[in-house]
Amino acid sequence: MKFRAWVSALALAGIASFLGCSTSTSSTPSSNGSLFVTTQGDEMVSSYQVDLANGGLTASGTSVATGVAPTSIVLAPSGNALFVADSSDNTIRSYTVNSDGTLAAGSTITTGPTPRSIGVDSAGMFLFVAEEGSNTVSVFSISGTTLTFVNTVAVGASPVGLAVSPTASFLYVTNSADNTISQFSFDSAGGLTALNPALSTGTAPVAAIVSVDGKFLYIANSGSNNVNGYQIAADGTLTDIAGSPFSSGLGPSAMAVSPGGLYLYVVDQRSDQVSSFQIGTVTGTLTAAVPATTSTGVTPTWIAVHPAGTWVYVANLGSSSISRLQIKTNGALGVGGTEVITAGTQPSAIALK
Repeated sequence: MKFRAWVSALALAGIASFLGCSTSTSSTPSSNGSLFVTTQGDEMVSSYQVDLANGGLTASGTSVATGVAPTSIVLAPSGNALFVADSSDNTIRSYTVNSDGTLAAGSTITTGPTPRSIGVDSAGMFLFVAEEGSNTVSVFSISGTTLTFVNTVAVGASPVGLAVSPTASFLYVTNSADNTISQFSFDSAGGLTALNPALSTGTAPVAAIVSVDGKFLYIANSGSNNVNGYQIAADGTLTDIAGSPFSSGLGPSAMAVSPGGLYLYVVDQRSDQVSSFQIGTVTGTLTAAVPATTSTGVTPTWIAVHPAGTWVYVANLGSSSISRLQIKTNGALGVGGTEVITAGTQPSAIALK
């Protein structure tokens, strides 16, 4: 899961040195996952072990270089390959994920201008890239850590977010400058076919996510401070969910869904918080959890939920930290132990396995 238009200037400014130390609150994790985080201050991607008992992080292996201004990250479904989009040098870098969670550099490819978001289909066959500088989306086939160009199609103005359905061959792209969503199906060769003309949505849509069951699409609108919800028909077309749009905090810019598909978490960048919602399983309607919001660090830009379904991590670009939050039984988020874990300078994107 992705980095948004409101913070573009901030994210590309100021390069500082990375504090390459462990962020652990537990020196001997009892049960491990892995967390990968890109840091713009030192242009690195780093690996951490996750203690699933308390959410604590322990540095794992050596950080590996990215390109300039890494803004988006995604794991292949196999968990063995990691991809990072670098928005200032127009590259995608790939990495091998070793069995112990450490990283090894793979290949580098060139994309269109300003790649802002990337996504992978559920079969792990294709990587999709939203290229803000050229108003295009490019498709690359995946073989291990090797990417091969397939095609490029035009979308709306300033595409900065995209979402791939986990259950069907549909792709949705948010066009932040003209307030629209481009809708596509894709075939077994990676070819994209427009489903409909671009659909109008809220102001400055910057992030998109599809529910776990593939029934609903949610769009975070950073300009209108709300989330639009859509039902996804069998042919991939969209209709409004009753009650949409749903109010959020200021500058919603990134989203994540819990692994069970019951909850949606929205990063409110200008409020320095996460808004938590329950997802109506039949209607897709969003209902605020109690409490509805949880504080983060300064200028949160990315959110990811561990597949085990307990821990949520937020990259705080402005405070160079990672917030560690715990999912409660009602879907709301509570602070898990230490509220903020110090990370590298300007963390921008997180992936988990």
